[in-house]
Amino acid sequence: MEKVYDIGSRREVFWDDYLIDARYTTASRRMHHPVRREQIMKFDRPWEGDQCYMFCILKDEDCYRMYYNSRKTSEPDGLRFCYAESADGLHWERPSLGICTFQGSTDNNILWDIEKDDWHSAETQIDGMFVFKDPNPACPPQERYKAIHGAWKYNREKGFHGHTLKCLVSGDGIHFRTGWYLYSDRFFFDSLNTVYYDVAEGKYVCYFRGWHSSHELPGNEGICAAKDRTRDVRRMESTDFRNWSEREYVDWGEDAPDFHMYFNNIRPYPRAPHILVGFPTRYVERTEWTNNYERLCGKETRLERMKINKRFGLAVTDTLFAFSRDTVHFRRENEAFIRPEPESDWSWVYGDCYSASGFLDVPSDFPGADQELSMLITHRRWISEKEGTLLYRHTIRQDGFIGRYAGYKPETLVTKPFLFKGDTLRINFETSAAGWVKLEVLDKTGHPIEGYESGELFGNRTDRKVDFRLRLKSQEGKPVRLKFTMSDAEIYSFRFTEEEAAEGGEQPTQVQQMAAIAGRQ
Repeated sequence: MEKVYDIGSRREVFWDDYLIDARYTTASRRMHHPVRREQIMKFDRPWEGDQCYMFCILKDEDCYRMYYNSRKTSEPDGLRFCYAESADGLHWERPSLGICTFQGSTDNNILWDIEKDDWHSAETQIDGMFVFKDPNPACPPQERYKAIHGAWKYNREKGFHGHTLKCLVSGDGIHFRTGWYLYSDRFFFDSLNTVYYDVAEGKYVCYFRGWHSSHELPGNEGICAAKDRTRDVRRMESTDFRNWSEREYVDWGEDAPDFHMYFNNIRPYPRAPHILVGFPTRYVERTEWTNNYERLCGKETRLERMKINKRFGLAVTDTLFAFSRDTVHFRRENEAFIRPEPESDWSWVYGDCYSASGFLDVPSDFPGADQELSMLITHRRWISEKEGTLLYRHTIRQDGFIGRYAGYKPETLVTKPFLFKGDTLRINFETSAAGWVKLEVLDKTGHPIEGYESGELFGNRTDRKVDFRLRLKSQEGKPVRLKFTMSDAEIYSFRFTEEEAAEGGEQPTQVQQMAAIAGRQ
C-alpha cells in the first residue's frame, strides 16, 4: 500500500524527492546561489583584526544579536568573543559592554576573552562561540541563553591535548558565566559547533567538528581527503543539556565524497522548522606550490602566511549546502553553494566564503518584490590586520536553494499522496512572460478531481494564492496529490493555510463567477 504523508499546514520544499513521485515527474532539479549585496561591517577596531570570523546570528524578538571571534594573526593566543546588535539586520552597533579590559579600558564590545576561561594558561586555546536562546520550558531563567565553544590546551612539544566542548550560560545573552563540559575527546572542536532544542521531540541536538582516519572510512580518496585526519561532522543528543548520547557520524548519503569540512552551520530552517539546513565549509588543501599559485591572486600575502604554516598559503575554502529531515541523514550537494569571488587582493584564501550561522529578515530593495533570505559571508580574512575582516550580506530567494525547473517545453511535477490542513493553497514560483504553471488536485490514485484545476498562473511570487473553482476545505483530511505542469517556469515550495471566509461565505473571484455562469448556460 502506498504511503500517505500527513503534511498538515507546514511548508514543503522541493529540494529532495520526499514528496515527489518520480514516476510522473519530468521537471529537473537545480541549485541556486546567493548574490552578494552591500558591506555590513568592517572589523577594524583595535581589539579586532583579520581573524574575525565564526559569526553567529541570533534573532531575539525585535533585535538581532551577533557573536563572533575576534583576533589578529600576529596574536594567535589573543582570541576574544565579541558582541554586536542590530534592529534591522543592516545597521549594526558595537555596544560598550564594560565587561572585559583591553589596553586598560572596558569601553569595548568584548564579552569573553581567554583571561576568563577556567583553563587559562599560556597553552589554552578557545574557538567558535555559538549562542542560542533555549525554548525548553524546564530551562532556568539564568540559563536561557546558552553558548558552546571549543577549548583545548596546546603544548608545542607534545602537540594538542585536553580537547573539550564547553558551554557558557547567561540570563540576558550578554553576561555569560562558565557552565559545564559537554564532551571531551581527541577532536579539536576548532569550529563553529552548533546546537538547538527540538521542541517537538523535547531534546537538544548538537553538531560538532570531528575527524576520522582513513582506516575508519576505507575507500576514500582524492585531494579533499589526502590527509589521514579528515575533518568531519558528528552529532549527539541530550534531554537535559548535561548528559549526552553516544557520538555518531552525520550521514551525507551514499557515494558522498569525503570532503574536509570545518563549519557545519546546521540549524532548523526558519520557514520550515521540520527541515534542518546546513552550510558546511569545505576545506581544500593542495599539497605543493604550483604554477597556478604563481598566477593566483594574493601571492605575496599567501607566501607570508606560509611562514606560519605551509597549509595557510595552500588551502582554499568554499561553502556547500546540505539539509535533513531526520537530523542524521543529510543530502549534501557536492557542487559549491558559495564559490570564492573573482580573483582580487582579498579572495581565494583559507577562510573564504565562511557563512555566518543564521538568517536575516531584510526587505528587498527592489520595489514590490518579496522579502529575500539574507546571509552574512566573511571576506578579506587573513589579508590585513589593520583593515580587518569584512562582512557582506548575500541574498537568495526564500526557499530558493533548490527548485524544480521546466524550460519552454512543458514538464510536470507530481507529488506523492498526502493529507493537508487548510482551505487555501499557496505556492512559491516564478515564470517568464511567456511561461506558466498550471495546477491540478488529484485523488490518491492520480485521477483529477473535478473543480480543482487552477488555469494558467504566471508571475514571480513566494506566496501566491492559487484559485480553484471549488473550495479546498472539502478535500481536507483526504489523500490527494498535486500535479504541476510548467513551461519556462520554476517551483520552489507550497503550503496550505486557513483563511477565514467572509460572513456569508467566501466570495468568488470574477473569473470564478464567469466560469459558474458559463457552466449554467
